[in-house]
Amino acid sequence: MAVDHIPQADHEVFPNPPLKAMLGQVRFPTVLRIADIASLVPFQEAIRQEFPTFREEQQLSLVVGPQGPQTPQIQKAYRFTTADNAWSILLTPDAVTLEADVSAGYTSYDEFVQRFRPVWEAILTYFAPSQVVRQGLRYVDHIEGQRAAPEWRAIVNTELLGPIVETFGDEITQSASELRLAKPDGVLLFKHGILPLGPAATPGYLLDFDYFTEEPDNDISLEAVMSRFDSYHAMVYDMFRWCVTDVALDGFRAER
Repeated sequence: MAVDHIPQADHEVFPNPPLKAMLGQVRFPTVLRIADIASLVPFQEAIRQEFPTFREEQQLSLVVGPQGPQTPQIQKAYRFTTADNAWSILLTPDAVTLEADVSAGYTSYDEFVQRFRPVWEAILTYFAPSQVVRQGLRYVDHIEGQRAAPEWRAIVNTELLGPIVETFGDEITQSASELRLAKPDGVLLFKHGILPLGPAATPGYLLDFDYFTEEPDNDISLEAVMSRFDSYHAMVYDMFRWCVTDVALDGFRAER
């Protein structure tokens, strides 16, 4: 199976999708001014109508080098959240991330676009990053259900399940695969398998798509950044549709 030959699918917004997490991120060379909370005032004013709630956070980063783990670094982070808590912006001195709380009412990628555009415009206006050093879009889907491994063939493309299910059948209680796919505009890291998810370890089938590029790009314009997101989304959506059967799609189309 060649990923480049996965058929294009007409985009459809499902009333009952298996989506559990969604986020988009742009990383840039460190802008020290962002660490100064006073410098955030004009940025907050630019986005405050859409993201009225603000709180300061701390992020712990651990770098593992040739000599093992380095001393953990604590970094200031600022979170701006919509009134309904469905979307939040996480801003650090070297990245901006838009995260969706799927349980609070995520609708579609179109809403992600509407939310991210003014945020990146404000980043350009008030912080002027010199380039984009990493950009990515991630979707985590989990089709919930307690099924014997062979029963997933009714829900998941048999090319994904492959000989593992054919050979071991009902003996399988968990399985996991990770594929790193090179694309002309980046990398698609795809994880899938029969795995529990969440605090309750809910059984189901995981489809985790992380599309990103780590090639520095000097084109930081709104049009370029959003175009990259559009390209990533199109590929992820086509992959998602290829991964599931018509039976699964009928379930996603059903009202909650």
